[in-house]
Parts: sequence; structure tokens; C-alpha cells
Amino acid sequence: MHYVIQILAAIMIGTSIGALLGRRTSTLMAGASLAIVLGIVTLFTTSWIPLALGAIAFLVAQILQRDPQSSRS
Repeated sequence: MHYVIQILAAIMIGTSIGALLGRRTSTLMAGASLAIVLGIVTLFTTSWIPLALGAIAFLVAQILQRDPQSSRS
């Protein structure tokens, strides 16, 4: 089970780095940075709690950066 948690943490770190390389806002930068830090913590502790918190932070940052005007036609 520890390997699964570490693989998920590595995926979260990679996804967060990819999000930072694209168009970013301050909200996305903060959420992705927090996800990277919590992913690194997860790699060393193999605890699922920082993994879950990092995923939540990243997803909330992704939701908050969306432009509400782009969905209207």
C-alpha cells in the first residue's frame, strides 16, 4: 500500500508542476505549490492524509482559476 501512496504522490507532484508551467493565476500558483509540498511530504511519510489534503488544495485552486465568462455563450 505504501508504494501506491507514493505513486499517487508522484503523480500529484507532476500534475502540479505541469499546471505551474502553463497559464497561471496567483490562486493556481498557491494551490499547486501547496500540492507539491504536501506531495513531497507524502513521499517521505507514506501517509494518505497529506496526499488527500494536497489533492483537495490542487482541485480547489483549479476550480477557482476558471473564468466564469468563458462558459457563457
